Amino acid sequence: MVTMQLVHSQWLLIKAGIKTIEIRLNDTKRQALHVDELVTFIDLATGQPLTTKIMRIETYVDFESLLSQYTAIQVGSAPETSVAQMVQEMQTLYSPAQVRQFGVVALQLQPLIG
Repeated sequence: MVTMQLVHSQWLLIKAGIKTIEIRLNDTKRQALHVDELVTFIDLATGQPLTTKIMRIETYVDFESLLSQYTAIQVGSAPETSVAQMVQEMQTLYSPAQVRQFGVVALQLQPLIG
């Protein structure tokens, strides 16, 4: 099982089943993931774990192409958030050089509650 950290607001959205797509840099750790694998997200605020199952994995060359495929709600943003705004938010986490080197990945998740 793989463990990843997540900010509290995004953790809550995944737990509620609202956010279904987690976006990450497609680095070596993410390249090793596969469909049906379990991923435990650790809430950075509370330390509480949330186990999810990967339902689908899609890779993209950049955030713009990835974010154009999903609604803002699916990726954990407010409904009125534009693709350009979401790209700008992701660029605060990952540098253009990192994106050019690895690309990005969309993990479609299903929370495992119970």
